[in-house]
Amino acid sequence: MIQNKDKVAYTILYEDEDVIAVYKKRDVLSIRTLDKKTFSHNLYHYLHEYLGVKNEKLFIVHRLDYETSGVMVFAKKPEVKEKLQRCFEAHTVGRFYEAVLSDHLDLGAHFHVVQYLEEKGQKVVVSDKEHGKESVTDFDVTNYIQIGTAVAVTIATGRRNQIRLAIKSLGYTLLGDKRLAKSEAKRMYLNEYKLTFPPESGLKATTFETAPLWITKQ
Repeated sequence: MIQNKDKVAYTILYEDEDVIAVYKKRDVLSIRTLDKKTFSHNLYHYLHEYLGVKNEKLFIVHRLDYETSGVMVFAKKPEVKEKLQRCFEAHTVGRFYEAVLSDHLDLGAHFHVVQYLEEKGQKVVVSDKEHGKESVTDFDVTNYIQIGTAVAVTIATGRRNQIRLAIKSLGYTLLGDKRLAKSEAKRMYLNEYKLTFPPESGLKATTFETAPLWITKQ
């Protein structure tokens, strides 16, 4: 039963003795929750089962939202986890996303969004410098597709719901974002297609990526 769910939930992009990089499909939880329905149906559980057969450990480095598809890296050793998380904290990890907006934007347009986000329980709200954490997001309009405008997104910080709140602040609509934009679509059109780590990460491979789904130039 788990094997079939594994095939739907993720694809392995790279693996060595220190890390495993995978592509998480949309509508899959990154980690375990206390909900009985998802406790064993999440990416962490599937990979834990996969590596357990080889007597290898699994450590969470970062997360993606349930609705967001994209590249994720997990560590196999605690010291590797700590080193990679320090890279995330120092904002030296390159995080490259793509999104589709229902709005018609001018090709080549660029948007630089700085916000301060504060977590209040399960919600993330736009706050101020005193109470929130800085969130920096850049958007570049790349091309049109049948259902909207494709944009390349880079983030200098990694806050929860960062990209979605930045899009909302610009007055645009992320297709399929049911919570913040009330947009109905077959999926949420947000995908992380590349992660890059700095040399100080100590990784043998420092770039993990898949072909973008919607943008035609990067």
